[in-house]
Amino acid sequence: MRHLLVCSTAVLLAACSSEKAPLVTAVQYTAGNPAIRVNDQPISEALLANVAKGRNLDLTKPEQRQRAIKELSDYVILARAAEKSGLAVDPEALATIEAARLQGLANATLTHYAKTHPIADEMVKAEYDQQIQKAGTQSYDFTQLILDNEADAMTASAEILGGKAFQAVYDEWAPKTRQSKAYKGVRLAQLPAPEIADTLKSLKPGEATKVPLKTSFGWHLILLQAVNDVAPPPFEQVKNELRRVMIKRQGDVWMEKMRGESLILDLQTPQPAAAPAAPAAPAPAEPAKQG
Repeated sequence: MRHLLVCSTAVLLAACSSEKAPLVTAVQYTAGNPAIRVNDQPISEALLANVAKGRNLDLTKPEQRQRAIKELSDYVILARAAEKSGLAVDPEALATIEAARLQGLANATLTHYAKTHPIADEMVKAEYDQQIQKAGTQSYDFTQLILDNEADAMTASAEILGGKAFQAVYDEWAPKTRQSKAYKGVRLAQLPAPEIADTLKSLKPGEATKVPLKTSFGWHLILLQAVNDVAPPPFEQVKNELRRVMIKRQGDVWMEKMRGESLILDLQTPQPAAAPAAPAAPAPAEPAKQG
């Protein structure tokens, strides 16, 4: 799931938008059981847990708990220092604080959406099966030359058809090509063009293309060296990572939908002038009345 960047220290100071910069307090969330106290300020267990989660710290382990406490207490100490220095009502600082608050709320909203729209195991398994089918159960070892023009490609191809070894043609033409490279263990789903996948599937090990293959990258001459059986990873091994990918994709779709439903205007950048309306076409003349 996508997460937005959050300025950790500034998150503890929240501000509301208004004409006049409001006075803010160091710690605004105080609900729940207190976990620690910094001077006269009790700090909730929820805040400590949040800091620990952000740093992948386990609060049940004393050393890691102390690290979380140190970080959170530093936030509170710095927030109090901001109050005393007047920084907590400085417009620039408040803008930083508000941006951090919005980022934190955005992350919380995405997390909540993921929780309320869970990806069922059957959906993850269907995605797994689809990816396995797309990737195939084989990988390919092959060598290819990519030439810039058809004439050179046909000349090099004619040499191969004439009995010259592909490697000899490769060595001769490699300095003149756009790309010349040998690949090992490539899955069909990794290939940048479907035409290459179709060509590899049509060849037998040891065979080369009889005519150059045209793609958006140029003219390809390909020698297939080997086809290897590949066992896909077990579903149980990859399902959690696959679920994370699906959750992120689901959140991206939801976010894109909301963007499309929103009106977003840049009030500082001049907008292009609207094109003048085309003159209305003359109305067709009415037929003369017979009388």
